[in-house]
Amino acid sequence: MQALLLIPGDGGQFHFGETGLDDSSDLLHSDTLFSALANIYEYALSGAKTFIDLAESGRLMFSSGLYALLKQGELSLLFVPKPVVAYSKTDDRKRYKSLKYFSLKVLEQFSLHFNAEKLESELDFAAFPSIGNEFLYLADELGGTQDEFTSRSFRRLTTSPKVKVHTTLEDNDRLYHETTVQFHSFSVAGVEYEGAYCVLYEADGLSPSERQEFLAAVRIMADEGVGGQRSSGKGQFRQVREVTVSLPCQTDASKYLGLSVLSPADAGEFDALNRYELFVRGGGSIGWRGESEKHRKQARFIREGCVMSHNISGRVVDLSPETKTGSIKRNGRNFAIPI
Repeated sequence: MQALLLIPGDGGQFHFGETGLDDSSDLLHSDTLFSALANIYEYALSGAKTFIDLAESGRLMFSSGLYALLKQGELSLLFVPKPVVAYSKTDDRKRYKSLKYFSLKVLEQFSLHFNAEKLESELDFAAFPSIGNEFLYLADELGGTQDEFTSRSFRRLTTSPKVKVHTTLEDNDRLYHETTVQFHSFSVAGVEYEGAYCVLYEADGLSPSERQEFLAAVRIMADEGVGGQRSSGKGQFRQVREVTVSLPCQTDASKYLGLSVLSPADAGEFDALNRYELFVRGGGSIGWRGESEKHRKQARFIREGCVMSHNISGRVVDLSPETKTGSIKRNGRNFAIPI
């Protein structure tokens, strides 16, 4: 499958707002990526409507930015969110809760031990090593000893104190904390490792010129940045690279794993969801002094890692205020792989 590696510099930081400055989404959500690219299309390329039409029609589909581990600069491991199902072999509850992502080979093992009827997996977490107690992988996927990777991580969530300078609406300065995602390189046995985001995409429906424009938008985004706090240097990527990812072959899969933020298009699509987690997107003022008529609407979306009975399409959701219908859209189109 086609994919784009978005490689930050060592120490690169990103802030993807979830509910406020004091927390940050872990992944580069597909709706955040959609918004950033739509803006670039609007001011630098053929217009935001062109890009939105490509996404709404399904001619261009892409996942969220998934975590990837690079070994000596080359893609070594791609991690997907831990599927939202029951796990029967969870003797070590602390480790079970800390694990968030599976490598593709672990996902293959998950599929072999997955009971689709009970929505339950017999995957034994104790049998696999992890990076930083969060990223599960097979022992033969990396060199070095398992302990060397368990004590390290290529990605950390860091929280720093900040001060909001008072405005005409506030008399006093205000202390708050800002959470960011920070990437770090590390070395094991003389081998260099670094983290990146990897976006899977399907663009077979695009003409050569449309595909080149899409890739140009991604490269511009790497320089302009994505997410919040870009004026302070956050959100930028050192390099964008096209790669091919080999996904586990599941010819008789009975379930699908969501790899993007999802909003079901209708009740039938919602019924296809077996296990999922909800979170709220949107909200916030886009006007001066927070006039209510200029607030973005809010909507509940499905997180990455949901399990569904069959592949569904999803939809692009309009969250613009009543007075500006169509001006603000969130991407809830589905990108899923069979398991």
